Amino acid sequence: MPEYNEGAIALMRKFGFSQEVCRRGALERDGRRWDFYVFGLLKDEWQASVTKSRA
Repeated sequence: MPEYNEGAIALMRKFGFSQEVCRRGALERDGRRWDFYVFGLLKDEWQASVTKSRA
């Protein structure tokens, strides 16, 4: 996910995803280098959040 996509990054964090990778300067846009983030969520983490939201 590109660093400049702040709204999507905020949603990923809100829903419990963890930033697992930062590829520094991986993208170029408008003459600038941007980081690219990879987010992940383990099955156990997802199941815990579903159980918690149903309680």
